[in-house]
Amino acid sequence: MLYWWIYLRITNNGSGGKGRCYCRPPRPASFKGVYVPLSRWSSRHEKTFGKKRKEKWNGDFRNPPKPKHYYTKTKGNCRWCGNVILNDKEDTINTRKSWHEDCATEYLLIYHSGEQRAQLWNRDEGICKKCGYFDLHWEADHIKPLVEQKGVEEKDLDWSYYKLDNLQTLCKKCHREKTTSEVKLKTRSKNAKKKKKSRN
Repeated sequence: MLYWWIYLRITNNGSGGKGRCYCRPPRPASFKGVYVPLSRWSSRHEKTFGKKRKEKWNGDFRNPPKPKHYYTKTKGNCRWCGNVILNDKEDTINTRKSWHEDCATEYLLIYHSGEQRAQLWNRDEGICKKCGYFDLHWEADHIKPLVEQKGVEEKDLDWSYYKLDNLQTLCKKCHREKTTSEVKLKTRSKNAKKKKKSRN
């Protein structure tokens, strides 16, 4: 890891980018596990099975409403999709589980930022989707801005905004440029609507 740190220091001299590599050297094997481990169940996670009741959604688009199946009290039923969980080798219900593996991943992607980063790292390995450079301090970005779901009613939420396909890796510079562009576009759109109303 010492050699890797020295390389970063050298490549950043004069580049103006803190922690940004313009050439991507081979990374040490330990690099993947050190920075973004896949989320795992631990004692830090709250055990919620059978303890919660469905509450009215407060409209927070960053924390969308959980499906009614999430509040099930029946073991063997998936808390995300609501379907039964079968044993691998037999067509019998697995009463020891309450999540399908893919459903658990989808749930964590939405409600736990650590899982977002873990999945993005596994897919993109820290390489910016826009400029193609590796960034040690890469950032997770929603391709379709999540803020577009602000003010949308529960029944009209577009869940594609919360999928892994709508996430990408960006370096700090490219992420800042994208955010600035989106803000300017939103401002122009608001101004155009105001002008249209004033004319009417």
